[in-house]
Amino acid sequence: MQSFEEFGKFVLENSNHNTRDSEQVHIILDYPKINWNDYAQYMATLTWWTGVGWRKNGNTESLIFAKDLDEAVKLADKHKYAMVSYIGSFYYNWNRDNPETIHTYFDEFCESDKPCKGHILWRPKNQYARLHQQCMFLNLDHWRKIGKPSFGKYSGRVVMPERSESNVHDDYTPHWLSPSDYAKVKQVTKCEMADYISKVIEDGHTIYNFDKERNVKFFCYPERRYCKPLEQEENKNDNIVYVKNNEKYSALVYKTNVKFDVIYAPASGFCAEFLYDCYGHENTELVIYDINKDSLNWKKMVYEFKDIERIEKFYKSKEGVIVDDADYEPEIVEENEKIFSQEKIEKIISSIKNVRFLEFDAISDPISKLNIDEDKVNLVYTSNIFCYNYLIHRHSVETIQNRWNEFLSLDGTIIGGKNLFRDDTVYGNL
Repeated sequence: MQSFEEFGKFVLENSNHNTRDSEQVHIILDYPKINWNDYAQYMATLTWWTGVGWRKNGNTESLIFAKDLDEAVKLADKHKYAMVSYIGSFYYNWNRDNPETIHTYFDEFCESDKPCKGHILWRPKNQYARLHQQCMFLNLDHWRKIGKPSFGKYSGRVVMPERSESNVHDDYTPHWLSPSDYAKVKQVTKCEMADYISKVIEDGHTIYNFDKERNVKFFCYPERRYCKPLEQEENKNDNIVYVKNNEKYSALVYKTNVKFDVIYAPASGFCAEFLYDCYGHENTELVIYDINKDSLNWKKMVYEFKDIERIEKFYKSKEGVIVDDADYEPEIVEENEKIFSQEKIEKIISSIKNVRFLEFDAISDPISKLNIDEDKVNLVYTSNIFCYNYLIHRHSVETIQNRWNEFLSLDGTIIGGKNLFRDDTVYGNL
C-alpha cells in the first residue's frame, strides 16, 4: 500500500468496523516522524490488529484513521470517548496470567468523570506539558464542553498547572497535573497540546498519567526500527497443540442437509470430526491439515491409538510443545462436551474410513497442495487460521486477504471460518 490513508481505507472497506453504533471509538494516527513504507504499514497493522482485541463484537468496533488528532476529532461527532493510538502501539491480548487488557482500563475510564488520561510528559527544558499520543484516553464530550481546543502546536496564553513531585519514571513523567490555588498564566510558543491541557486545567480537572495501563501495552518508536518487546512477540513459541476447542461447536452448525464428498479442517481440537459427523456421508474423505507438525502428529496418534487422554498426557510431557486444553474457556468446553462428547468423538474416529493428513500452510503453500477436486462437493473449514495472532508478524494484510480471496474463488467448495477481520464467514451456497 502506498500510504497511511490507503491502509485505513483497506481496513474499513473490507471489515465490519463502524457497522454498529458505539459511544467508544479507537482513533489510529499516523506517526509524524517517519515516511510511509512497508515497515510503517507493519506498525499500522500492529496497532489496528492488537487494538481491536478479542472482545465481544470487536470486529465491529468503531474506528477512525487520521493524520493527526485534530483531524480525527472532527470525524468523531457521534462518539463520546476515544482511545487514541499512534501507529506502533502494541496491545497485549487477554491471557490467563493477566486477564486485564487495554480495553479493561478504557472501559473503566469511560465510566469515570476524567477528561483524559495518558502518558504525561514534561521535561524540565520544555515550556509546557503534553500527552504522548502513543496511547491516551479522551472524553470527547468534555473536549466539546471546553470549546474544542486544539491538540496541535499552540502559541498563546496558558494556565500553569501544579504537577506532582513524584514521577512514573525519570524526572519528566509526573503522576498528575492539577489546578493550582495560585495559578500562573504564561505565554508559550508552538507547544503541542498546550491549548487542550490548559483548558482542562482551567475547567478544574486533574489529568492523570498512565500507571497500570503500561502493563498491557508497549510502543515501538517507528523511527528506531527496533523494539525489544516486539522482537519477543515476533519470536514467541507458537508450537501449540490444541487438544480441545476454544470455539463453540454450535457455531459450526450451518443449518443445511448438504453432505460433502471431502471435508478439509485443521488438526486443532475436534472440529474436523464434528464437521464429519454433521456433514459427511459414508464415503466422505476427511482431510486434516495443519502447519504445525506436532499438532498434525498428535491427531495422527489419536487415529492410530484411539486413546485421547493418553496421547494428551504424552504431549504435555513433550519438550518444546504447549498443550492447550481450553481450560480458560470452561463454559465453551462444557457446552462442547454436551454437544460432542469425548465418547462420541472416539466413536466417530473409529467409524471414519477415509482420512488423510497433510502438512499445509494455508497462507504460503499453493492451494493446489490440498488437491481439491472442484467437481466434487467440498467443505474447507479454516477456523481462525486467517486471523491467528502471530500471522501479522509474518505476512502483510494484502497477502492474507489475497489468499483468502483465492479460497473463496474455488468452484464446488464451501469456505467456513474467520477471515482476516475476524468475521465469521460461510461462503458459498449451502
